[in-house]
Formats: sequence, C-alpha cells, structure tokens
Amino acid sequence: MKPLNNICGGCFRASPVFCGEIQELQRRYSDSKQRFDSSIIAGVIRCKFGHIQVLVCRPFSRNGRPFPTTFWLTCPYLSRLAGEIESLHGVHELEGYMRSNNLGREWRDYSLKHQVIRLRLLDGNICRVMRRFRGKIFRALMRSGVGGMRQGDNISVKCLHLQTASFIAMNYHPAGDWLKSKGLCGDCGNDMCSFVLAVR
Repeated sequence: MKPLNNICGGCFRASPVFCGEIQELQRRYSDSKQRFDSSIIAGVIRCKFGHIQVLVCRPFSRNGRPFPTTFWLTCPYLSRLAGEIESLHGVHELEGYMRSNNLGREWRDYSLKHQVIRLRLLDGNICRVMRRFRGKIFRALMRSGVGGMRQGDNISVKCLHLQTASFIAMNYHPAGDWLKSKGLCGDCGNDMCSFVLAVR
C-alpha cells in the first residue's frame, strides 16, 4: 500500500494512530451499534488540538468483513452537531441544495474519487483473497461511491456525519459551501476533547 498522503494524488493528509487512542476509541464505541475493529484503521485526520477528527478506514477488516465507510467521523463536537442538523431534516436540505445548484456531475466525480481511494487503501493480500473467495462483495464495494452508496443519477448523501468526515479528510466536497454554512468543518474551537477525556 502506498503512503497515505500519496493516495489519490495526495488528496488527503493522514497521520498514524497510537495504541492509547485505539483503546479510547474501543471504549467510546463499546456500546455502539458500530462494531469497532482496529484493523480497519489506515490512519487518522487530526484537529488543530491534536485529537482524532476522522478515521481513514480500509475497505475490509483483517478478517475480511466489508467496511464501506472510508472516512469515519469521530470528533464528538462535529458528530453531535451533524446529528442535530440531521434531526432538522438536514439530509434532505443538503440533497436539495446539490440538486438546485446542478451538482450532479460533481457528486458523481466525488463518488468516483472515493472508489479510487478505497482501492488504494486495500492491503494486497486481502485484495487477492477477497477477489477469489468473495468476488461479488468485493466488486460491489469497489463500485460503490461515498460510504458504500450505489452510484446513480439521483443524489443521495445518506448522512451528514459521512459527508462531514469526507469534507474534512479531502478538504473538498461538492457542497462544501453548504457544510461550512452549517459549521460542519473545522473544530470545536476550545479543545473540548481534552476535557472529555480528563473526566473519564
């Protein structure tokens, strides 16, 4: 696998994750519906305070379980904000913004870029095994766009957490202006994570 910063023409920056951080993530998601598997982590995107904002994830875990989410938002502040905006019909609003601004072609190109990144994040051995023994799943995952969504003429963004994570990691999104207007970029501004970790 190529260095993370060289993947897809250096379209995102990433740094290694540390053992203590993996343990913290395991604690954070222990009661979540999302099963946390550290083998999916290829790297992390950090905020200006040094905390993990986004996980860069491989498309398959070590045991071959598919994981279509390339960029996983972990920032508590942005995760909560995205959830609040979603509860106010934010997904529908974002899709409407993209349609009204004729961003269909940009969205398809963005999905294609996610396909390329997903392929470049594959471990060579897992790639060979998946092609041979789970070819149908492999092909479906490799052909899907942002967050594993099927590509088509209709704009479907799935959730704001996914779009925010991709925007932060890649420093680009077809609807970046909309995401910025909602505060779904940057960071909390006051090192909130240090406080959260200190009281645990």
